[in-house]
Amino acid sequence: MWFMELYDTPSRQLDKFIYEVLQPDSIFLEQLRRAVHTICEFLRDNCFAGAPPPRTRVLKVVKGGSAGKGTALKKSSDADLVVFLNCFEDYEDQEKNRAEIIREIQKRLVECQQQKHFEVEFEVNRWPNPRVLSFQLSSRTLSESISFDVLPAYDALRTVCCPAWLPTLPGDS
Repeated sequence: MWFMELYDTPSRQLDKFIYEVLQPDSIFLEQLRRAVHTICEFLRDNCFAGAPPPRTRVLKVVKGGSAGKGTALKKSSDADLVVFLNCFEDYEDQEKNRAEIIREIQKRLVECQQQKHFEVEFEVNRWPNPRVLSFQLSSRTLSESISFDVLPAYDALRTVCCPAWLPTLPGDS
């Protein structure tokens, strides 16, 4: 394990240790960036396309995890994507309808993987009303798989920033 290597590394060689053992190379970082971009683009533009009215729309996707924060390590990178949706009226609505939205995102990801030439392996969620869709993304172009957590969310700030008296966007419900 690298823990023992770190323990035995003299302080003057810590920068070298971090560079050689912990930090991913620039090729993987670019692959990671592209993978996160691909999933974000899918969520924003394709995930709910063709759904019957009132169509669910992605308001924004916020990136987190090591991929979103720029702190990825070799053999340990993840991306947390918080997906703010227009279909949630409030937090109670989010809790009530979250499982259905997660199932829809999973279904659409399965359909999308053939078009985008990647593979997703979903974690089995033992909860009846899961909070997150977790999966591993891999492809021929990735040197290692990437863990994703997609969290559907109610955008509480939207109601503060965009009062009810403002006109709604086409497709909003």
